Amino acid sequence: MKSLRRIWLFCVLLLASLGLTAQQANGLVNISYDPYGDSVFFKKIQHRMAEIRKQRPTVALVLAGGGAKGAAHIGVLKYLEEKGIPVDFVAGTSMGGLMGGLYAMGYSAAEIDTIVQSIDWNVMMSDNIPMAYYAYRSQRYKETYIIDIPFSRFDFKQSLPSGYLYGLNVYNMMSSLSVGYQHNMDFMDLPTPYCCVATEIVTQTEKHWTKGPLIEAMRSTMSIPGFFRPVRVDSMILSDGGTKNNFPTDVAVAAGADIIIGVELTMPRDYSKVNNVADVLMQTAQYSGGLEAHNRNVKNASVYITPDITGFGMLSFGTKEIATLIERGYTEAAKHEHELDSIVRLVGNGGRQMCHQKAINLEKEKVTISSVEYNGVNEKEKQYLDGKIRMKFDEPYGKEDFEVAQSIIFGTRAFSQVIYRLIEDGNGSYKLVFNCEKRPKHSIGIGLRADSEEWFAALINIGLNRNKIYGSEFDIIARLSTSPYLKLDYNYTPIKGPKVGASLKVHYRMLMGLADFFSKGKLYIEQSLHNEATVYISDTHWSRVNLLGGFRIEQMPFYRYFSTEGYEQDNRWDIFYPYLFLHCTFSNQDDRYFPNKGVRTYLNYDYNCHNTHYLGTGVIGTIPAGRILAIIASFRGRYVMGDSTPYYEYMENYVGGSMEGRYYDHQIPFIGFNGEYMCNRLLSVVDLNLRFKVYKNCYLSALMAAFHDGDVIDKKLLTSKHADFAAGIQFAYKSKFGPMMANIHWNSSNNSVGIYLGVGYDF
Repeated sequence: MKSLRRIWLFCVLLLASLGLTAQQANGLVNISYDPYGDSVFFKKIQHRMAEIRKQRPTVALVLAGGGAKGAAHIGVLKYLEEKGIPVDFVAGTSMGGLMGGLYAMGYSAAEIDTIVQSIDWNVMMSDNIPMAYYAYRSQRYKETYIIDIPFSRFDFKQSLPSGYLYGLNVYNMMSSLSVGYQHNMDFMDLPTPYCCVATEIVTQTEKHWTKGPLIEAMRSTMSIPGFFRPVRVDSMILSDGGTKNNFPTDVAVAAGADIIIGVELTMPRDYSKVNNVADVLMQTAQYSGGLEAHNRNVKNASVYITPDITGFGMLSFGTKEIATLIERGYTEAAKHEHELDSIVRLVGNGGRQMCHQKAINLEKEKVTISSVEYNGVNEKEKQYLDGKIRMKFDEPYGKEDFEVAQSIIFGTRAFSQVIYRLIEDGNGSYKLVFNCEKRPKHSIGIGLRADSEEWFAALINIGLNRNKIYGSEFDIIARLSTSPYLKLDYNYTPIKGPKVGASLKVHYRMLMGLADFFSKGKLYIEQSLHNEATVYISDTHWSRVNLLGGFRIEQMPFYRYFSTEGYEQDNRWDIFYPYLFLHCTFSNQDDRYFPNKGVRTYLNYDYNCHNTHYLGTGVIGTIPAGRILAIIASFRGRYVMGDSTPYYEYMENYVGGSMEGRYYDHQIPFIGFNGEYMCNRLLSVVDLNLRFKVYKNCYLSALMAAFHDGDVIDKKLLTSKHADFAAGIQFAYKSKFGPMMANIHWNSSNNSVGIYLGVGYDF
């Protein structure tokens, strides 16, 4: 037994010494996460370099990190290609790792230029997918809560995200560009051998990606700490390689390169150039642990190219900025013409000779799939997802098709990340693999708004089992404001079929405003308590249509009204109002608050025991009229038919304010005045908004509106009680915290002018 232990210990020490010896011999500047694996790779690449060296000296290209400034690498690549300089090995970190990875997969500088300049970087630097891929209910949730915190088992600390972005759209981009190289592979087998650098967070060592999943390698090398979520692969947690080695020429030395062309994007080292969160993160990343390595690596470069990136930051992804950076990279490379011509005399100008076939770009070429596989889902979820994405075998699919399927899966909100892979099956087709990472099943939503009507309001939603494709869900929703409410909601969602549920709601209302708005403007205070119990059935996962029907019982046990004309109070705990209802909404608007196109229409019907019918309808349409103008027109109406109920009954007609449904679910907005005004049986409102986009997310609108307040005196004749016209000017800004708006408005009834200020989503 003792002899076995000695043999085992000897083997361990031998392997460790081999790894350390290889690392020291290779001259790497930092401790490697996998020294033995590195030694195996470097031995193979050195052998290849030795074969090339029989004909000419070997050339390596090293690209540094720098966020958006990495676009300058493209200009350098263009110049090198014009010179015909062959590249035998590529190494990079962060954005340099991404650019280098594309180059290693066989893309030319011109192709990379086209790819980078065609990307919508606002989308790329987000985890957003089009709202149309979310179920209607999920769309309303995202358009109400500015904060969404998923959690599991009430362990909030463990559930907090490890970065601002998962990198969903970055993964999509890399998946669409790397078809043919998405399996676990040796990076020696790329068209040009490749290595990128990441940092293993737990051991604080340098990870040299020389084999494995290429997409994970490129994604991890650019995981700026705090901005991108670290990549978890096997037992590693990987972040941006710039924290250890932002300019990895030592890797090229270890690979046996005779000539190293290095492109570095120098970072700001003075106070005036560290201005935003991205600059701070990258400054910290590059120089917290990698400054010494950087200084040593600069000396390894045979040609040291440093494009002028003055005036550009980590997030300078604008179209003009990218074009300028590419131009500056080319200009700087041209300044080294003498050195590069010397290299050409040594190695020739035959350009790079790729060892393997170039990667497939799904933007240009379609592929067929032979099977679909899901990782991270159970059998019921698999059946559901198969029915949603409906991928057919042996039919050609391109980039958009795969991203639609990925968006459909992600839109279920059951997964925090969905990544697709295309793995060759050996028959000319590909196996489509979705790697799905489960989202914590519970979540807390927080909505905040402030305005000149209610001053401040907060909405808190604790959703238990909210982030599941099927099963039971329980929501606790509380609104904190001058009109607070508490709502408890339970529903069950099957894999197939409609959702069923039940809810209880207690709503306290306090309004201060004008008792007789259309005469002398007398002040009033109105208070009431409204209780509601509902049993309902609704659609499950439709995105454009929301269908809701069922039975509810309402009660208004307390009502108090005070004005200069009198005082009234009523307690009615024994009176209940049962209702049958059916509500239907359709919307294909591209944005709820600032639509550029689309229409939203609804039809609501309610019937109560007093033999009263309530019919509400509306159409809100947006027509784009040129680059900066959108015409938004709407009609909303509501008609109360049948026996009359007390005038302060909850279901009567109300109009007023900028927000739809502020005090009553069926309250119709009207620009002419703030607050709410009780109307007669027939109410119709027409709005016209001429909205101009004056700068990025800034909008200026000319508003016009009219409402008609009428009554039915017989079956054939409608008699007008009141008509009012209004106009206004509104400035609005689309912020990450919701719409910010300010308007000044006028109404014709009493020739008065008012203002409204507000920020935050509507609720």
